[in-house]
Amino acid sequence: MTPLAPAHLQWDGDQPRAVAYEDRYFSAQDPRGEVRTVFVEANRLPERFANARRFAIGETGFGTGLNFCLTLETWREHAPPDAFLSYLSAEAHPLAPSDLSRALRAQGIAGADIGTLLAQYPPLLSGLHRIHFPADRVVLSLVYGDAAPALARVQGRVDAWFLDGFAPSRNPALWNLAVFRQLGRLSGRGTTLGTFTSAGQVRRDLEEVGFALQRVPGFADKRERLIGVFPQGQPPAARPERVAVIGAGIAGLAAACALRERGLNPTLFDPHGAGNRASGNPAALLTPHLSAGDTLRNALSLSGMRATQALLGTTGVNSSDRIVLARGVEHRGITRHAARRLGHLAASDPGLAGGLFAVRSDDPELPVIFYPDALGIDLGQYCRHLGAKLQLRHRQVQTVQARADGVTVHAGEGSETFDAVVIATGAGEAGLVTGQPRPSVVGGQMTRIRTPLTALGDFALTGKGYCLPERDGQYWLGATYRRDAGSAGVRHADNAENLSALRWVDPALEDTAAVEVTGAWYGQRAVFPDRLPMVGAMPGPTVTDGDPLPRIFLNLGYGSRGLLYAAVGAQLLADRLCGLPEPLPDTLAQLFSPARFEAGEHRGR
Repeated sequence: MTPLAPAHLQWDGDQPRAVAYEDRYFSAQDPRGEVRTVFVEANRLPERFANARRFAIGETGFGTGLNFCLTLETWREHAPPDAFLSYLSAEAHPLAPSDLSRALRAQGIAGADIGTLLAQYPPLLSGLHRIHFPADRVVLSLVYGDAAPALARVQGRVDAWFLDGFAPSRNPALWNLAVFRQLGRLSGRGTTLGTFTSAGQVRRDLEEVGFALQRVPGFADKRERLIGVFPQGQPPAARPERVAVIGAGIAGLAAACALRERGLNPTLFDPHGAGNRASGNPAALLTPHLSAGDTLRNALSLSGMRATQALLGTTGVNSSDRIVLARGVEHRGITRHAARRLGHLAASDPGLAGGLFAVRSDDPELPVIFYPDALGIDLGQYCRHLGAKLQLRHRQVQTVQARADGVTVHAGEGSETFDAVVIATGAGEAGLVTGQPRPSVVGGQMTRIRTPLTALGDFALTGKGYCLPERDGQYWLGATYRRDAGSAGVRHADNAENLSALRWVDPALEDTAAVEVTGAWYGQRAVFPDRLPMVGAMPGPTVTDGDPLPRIFLNLGYGSRGLLYAAVGAQLLADRLCGLPEPLPDTLAQLFSPARFEAGEHRGR
């Protein structure tokens, strides 16, 4: 992630111009008419939307967002209610939020759409950032940075392109073979494009990468423009529709939600129900995992935090006081290791991590970092909240078997065939398919107390262990860390360990014998050596030679970071199953790859 400077604009009334390119963002005569003619109608979007299950649009030059907003209006008018739209847009010079709002309001864009856009508007950092319009089943993926290298990191397929940079003579970085090769890579047979220009070099370069082009009358004062189609490549593959998700913890539930949002039909299998094992944690923290020297980890944390916040909002959690226990988390460098790590972070620029942290103290003996968007969550309650809206079967799955026509799930005394299977099982469960990677098992216990803590407000504390408020004057302390998988269950010794470890939180905890313990919770987590989950197709020969698509996918091993990574992992998995543009650049998606250990790609962390 590298910082980006916002676009420098000059305003002629409500008409914005980019100073650096000496060019306007849209037609001075009829901006909305230009978008409809040059992009919406050129790509036949009304009729294609009407028949869409899932559709992907790619754009070079997000600009003011007018193209997206008018496409969103077209989508609402023509698309079936269960269809899903993925809109991918590259932008090297994002507008400041105030400029974006002014430009869109001047064009009559609905205030609610502008508000949704601005509420999730990403920080000015290079990378891939998502904005969700859940009521419309639409995701907007903004790819910030120079188009050619940024698009090279994107995986998926695009059905229609909007080529809308500034004039080619003034913005050659967006109109060249390097960019167009990425368009060709992301296109398939039948992908279309529309653009306002008909410049000779643009036409020749697009034809070189495989587009068949046609010159048609231009809009307003432009004589000609181009429309085109990509006749090469494979036709769209048949995608899974019925998907079994095995495991109803936070990973499986988030995956089922993402699949359902994209119009698929997920069925959950879990004999214990939703959130009744490790994901039943009554006091989990959603915090970023940041390091001053690890830009990949920080980028992954930013994507994870944004995805989880979007899922929480989409599922109505922000209005539920029974699920969110604390808003904001203060991280204190209590241990020597934490002090060193937080000290390096405190000395860095919070903007480089997307504003995920603020420095409250840079004292080298006790640095303090605050995560303003972090949360304390009753994870078990949240999982039950998600599970109530999903199809869940309380059955134990014994095995899954890939076939040429799908995957057979053997559960209980019966079996059922699905188009694909997502394995999201927890710690200690047997492998469901030969060669399934097995994570380590780590246990942990939380302790609930009833003791007034004057040093703690409505936020949570972490450092050596963590503490967060519950209800009725009670607090959760935790958690112990047991590597012995055979020592399951609540133990008095673990309560004593939590009370001793968390004495730093408040003077009221210094006399551990005087603290009233009102409860405890124990769970086991599945952990891989690098503390990252496995998300993607099952490695190895799990499908028949004639099957063009993987059938078995893994989504497991989130350890103590399920809240941070499960939502973005679910989007990655669902988009990959559907062949849509993915939410993570390939450099970050590789960190989740189930094959990373076999391929020697593992980086110890």
